[in-house]
Amino acid sequence: MSERGLHQIEDDLNDTWLEDWAGAGVAEIEALLAKHAAFLSFLEAQES
Repeated sequence: MSERGLHQIEDDLNDTWLEDWAGAGVAEIEALLAKHAAFLSFLEAQES
């Protein structure tokens, strides 16, 4: 048991859990791709 109390499985199994989980994953991927794009832009600026 944590300081927050017991974890209820019902909290994870609401109607939108899959959409929430997938949305968080897509946001992480988008952030990673943005970092790569910024780094490529930096490299191109250094070459010129």
